[in-house]
Amino acid sequence: MKYYIVTMLLWVGVIQVFAQQPRLKQVDEYLAATGQTVELKGAPERQYGLLSTLYNNQKNLMLNLPDLEDYGAREVIPFGFRLSTASEIELAGQNENMAESTVRPFYSKSIFSGVSYQFCDSVIYGITLFYDTQDNAKRAAIEKNLDRHFKKADYEQGGAVVYSDPDYAVRLLPGKVELYSLFHFPVVETFYPGVSHKVWYGPYNYEANGASVMLAFYNQESKENNIQSAFKVNYKYPAGKPFKMNLIRFILDDITYELPLEIEYSDVTDGGKAVEERDTRTFVFPEVLKAIDRSKTVKVELVGEGGRLLYEMPAFQRASVHTAYEYFRWNVTNPMAKYRAW
Repeated sequence: MKYYIVTMLLWVGVIQVFAQQPRLKQVDEYLAATGQTVELKGAPERQYGLLSTLYNNQKNLMLNLPDLEDYGAREVIPFGFRLSTASEIELAGQNENMAESTVRPFYSKSIFSGVSYQFCDSVIYGITLFYDTQDNAKRAAIEKNLDRHFKKADYEQGGAVVYSDPDYAVRLLPGKVELYSLFHFPVVETFYPGVSHKVWYGPYNYEANGASVMLAFYNQESKENNIQSAFKVNYKYPAGKPFKMNLIRFILDDITYELPLEIEYSDVTDGGKAVEERDTRTFVFPEVLKAIDRSKTVKVELVGEGGRLLYEMPAFQRASVHTAYEYFRWNVTNPMAKYRAW
């Protein structure tokens, strides 16, 4: 009798663990066994402003451009502005809830010639300012203003210079300046069988010496509202010596977290000139997210068989950590954890 009771309790425990810790692999195997396979490459997704939905259900946070000491730039519509049907802004393209406006000229004296806006759910999250590509003095003036506001650039690659802080991500390019509000930047939610992924990719990758790192944190949420935090890494580098990433370190002010990586996909891109390695899901404890979010400085070390890459995590990547942590903190189903531990 005791044997049957113990066996039954073990089965109940296994079922409960699987219910609380859903895995896509198990879902795929079940669907394959029942003949109802789902092609994950075609998984449906949507984009929306996650942080704004967490904090501002009734109204939108308005955020002006960083101060560029330019009269025209001060007249730009702020981030968070919601486009109305009566607006004079014309849309150049629209894809479901994402849209982009035409270039609107500046009529006031400005080093910029025009501006365009990017919308998610009719809310401005991206602004692009245009200037004369041939006018080196204008680019120098813009770069001087950005250096003054952000103190230093995150990185320079080719003709692009990228800046970021807790509010903005900015990329200076020949002929234009891209500006994004990290608060309003949309999250991508992808729906798989039984779970969804809410991923904050951010506007840019980190680039150095011809290599590129996409580091995005996200939450995997089941239909039972169980939430697990994770991150994904894409590392793209010039073809030649394979990198074969196998480890990532987050070096904080007073502690270092070391997590193993597994290459799930490796593709040759750019006509054979580059290789991209991808780890799409490494789970991470919320304590780690909290520590990364609150550390004054965060360095990322990507380690592979063919070398290593060490860089300071820019603010636009730290915003991904913050978004994932805040969503977990406000939506975790355990109320004791919600109000006492986090």
